[in-house]
Amino acid sequence: MESYSLPHYAEGTIVFDVRTRVDGTIFEAKGGKATISLKLQDDHLVYESHAARQDATLDLEDVSPLEDGTWHSVAVTVQKDGTRIFVDGYHEFCGTTPVFFSDFEGKGELSVGREAIEVRKFEVIPKILSSAQLIACAAKPEPLIQFAANHLSDYDVKQVSELAKGTIFVRFRVRGQGQGGVMLAASGNGIEQLRLSVQADGIHYETLGKYGEWRTFFAQGSWADGGWHDVAVRVGLGAVELYVDGFRELHAPGQTFFSDVSGADTIMIGQDTGGIRMLGEASVAQIYESVLGDHQIKRLSHIEDLQTTPLFDRGFHGSASYRIPSLLTLPSGTVIAGADQRVSIANDSPNDINFVIRRSLDGGNTWEDLQTLLDYPGEGADGASVIDSVLTYDEDAKRVIVLIDQYPGGVGQPNNEQGKGVDEQGNLLLFDRDKNVYLLHADGTVTTKDGKKTAYTVSESGNVTVEKGGAKQPAGNIYLKDGVDPHQNLLEARTCFLQMIYSDDEGKTWSKPKNLNGMIKEQWMAFMGTSPGTGLQLKKGKHKGRILVPTYFNGEKAMRFSAGVVYSDDHGMTWKRGKSVNDDRVFKGKTLNPRNFTDDEASLHESTLHERQDGSVAIFMRNQNPAGRVAVAVSQNGGESWGEVSFHPQLPEIFSQPNSVSLPDVAGDGKDRMVFANASELLPYRGAGVLRLSEDGGKTFVSSRTFRPFHYVYQCMTVLPDGEIGLLWENEWQGLYLTKVPVSWL
Repeated sequence: MESYSLPHYAEGTIVFDVRTRVDGTIFEAKGGKATISLKLQDDHLVYESHAARQDATLDLEDVSPLEDGTWHSVAVTVQKDGTRIFVDGYHEFCGTTPVFFSDFEGKGELSVGREAIEVRKFEVIPKILSSAQLIACAAKPEPLIQFAANHLSDYDVKQVSELAKGTIFVRFRVRGQGQGGVMLAASGNGIEQLRLSVQADGIHYETLGKYGEWRTFFAQGSWADGGWHDVAVRVGLGAVELYVDGFRELHAPGQTFFSDVSGADTIMIGQDTGGIRMLGEASVAQIYESVLGDHQIKRLSHIEDLQTTPLFDRGFHGSASYRIPSLLTLPSGTVIAGADQRVSIANDSPNDINFVIRRSLDGGNTWEDLQTLLDYPGEGADGASVIDSVLTYDEDAKRVIVLIDQYPGGVGQPNNEQGKGVDEQGNLLLFDRDKNVYLLHADGTVTTKDGKKTAYTVSESGNVTVEKGGAKQPAGNIYLKDGVDPHQNLLEARTCFLQMIYSDDEGKTWSKPKNLNGMIKEQWMAFMGTSPGTGLQLKKGKHKGRILVPTYFNGEKAMRFSAGVVYSDDHGMTWKRGKSVNDDRVFKGKTLNPRNFTDDEASLHESTLHERQDGSVAIFMRNQNPAGRVAVAVSQNGGESWGEVSFHPQLPEIFSQPNSVSLPDVAGDGKDRMVFANASELLPYRGAGVLRLSEDGGKTFVSSRTFRPFHYVYQCMTVLPDGEIGLLWENEWQGLYLTKVPVSWL
């Protein structure tokens, strides 16, 4: 262990290399009431900082394996907008905490390394190193074997044949369409038992198992453009993964490597073991005994890092968690990001959840502090909540519109009661302990159901007062959980309310919430709420200017859902609900009724919308169908009704929220470009955030990239003023992060 005196920097970079096979503390600084530490815990990094202004824990649960006995590079940068952590040169995680050595008040000590944890090149630098600088100085993974001929020596074959896990890396090119062949092959006892090949349909990795059956792992694609491409086969942690040009194209359970080649005697490059050469060439071939990390593979393929900024994360403004991103770019260039602020616990409703935003006035580079727009009373699981925001911009009215779900305390989606919760005039229904019905009017007065005045009044925050003997006394809060407040007199209905707020000054100030249930909810519905993310304003056809917001609802069967939209033709002043996609849908030979259908395979949940060039609107829907694909339907009348449901063969569905964004026609070729994003694999957690590019309005997708191979759940996209895609994505338990993605990246 080495000790250092504490620097006094307010921002800067900590950079070093580490090598270990055990858990433990890599470095720790203590001084005054502040601490900073980085530990290896269960083979992943955990960074903690504590100071008067903010506490934070950044759990890098997706970076493994680090305890593999090889050198890895780690960097921590801290500046005004937060902390970023880089592994092997690439950004891995970040948080909003700006705690650094200036918080130590010049006291304390910095200790580095522990027994069995080697640390070298440890530096604290008073400036922020760029991602390019961090990649350049990162430790390179060292191969066990590098091919210097088309075959390995007998000695090297023996070394490689012992590997049950590791990584193969090959750089190749083929000379034209339909060409290809075996890039690497291994035989034993004169029989070929392992091969890596490029074929017309993609990359194949195959091994002959001990039961005499070939095991095949396949990444679909075409790499016959005459250019150089990289393929990496990563085997370990129970899976085989295929990377092409630095990006993961396949993750498949099962583990098979050179140790499965019985009696290994030959390993070839650029041909099979029978001497058939590939129609192309392999210029680099390496075999690693370690399971290379995602960032190490990107380093081998010279991939540039993407800029990521923490916007809302665990500990920010004292909150336990943030989830559910919404994101919008205004014509002026102002960018608005919205989130659920989950104050004391990370769960969905019932919970104390606020709606918050941050604004950027420079295209997403810097951000104003948090602004709380909706905050209902109560704490924890007893608290009232708002959840699942949708941001939409009305270009005609120059208005930012937010639709969001609101629940009373103790209520969430699974336990809503049926009903609108309002009367025919939109007045909120209130109930006393004996279930007598009252009406709350816009001026805060309360009447009986038949219009008689009462002694109750209700404030904007829901506080109830009752007049007795000429004095007003507290009488509870209408939004709280039943039984929480000893003064309780009146409560709102125990159901979900769809609310709207709006801003006419680009998010500086906001309207009071408006309850939409009277316009769009039916008495037989329990839940009627948003599909979070973004809505759209139609730009074509007879309904040009219409605002569409994706929604879904249930009825008499609590866990059976139907997707659709609500729409406004008057800038959000009034709303209508279009028919759901399940209305009159023929499913398994029967016509569905969204009110009472029973088959969960027909359920359609959260969705995203895209207006096609012909004026039709496509809806892409989360679902429970065993097809395992995103459901799609098309409306020809601005969302009022929908056509038949299909399941898109190119869009995997693991029951997670989708999002899409339309791209401007900067090329001038008239193509209908859109990007679709969703979590695409169960690992078994929801993960593998993939972005896919379509040039025909989502009918087909021409390219895709795995943005994040591991934990990744909801997302929202917007086109930033510089033309790049702003992707606000969530790691389910930790926060929301904005990454700028160039369209060329796809």
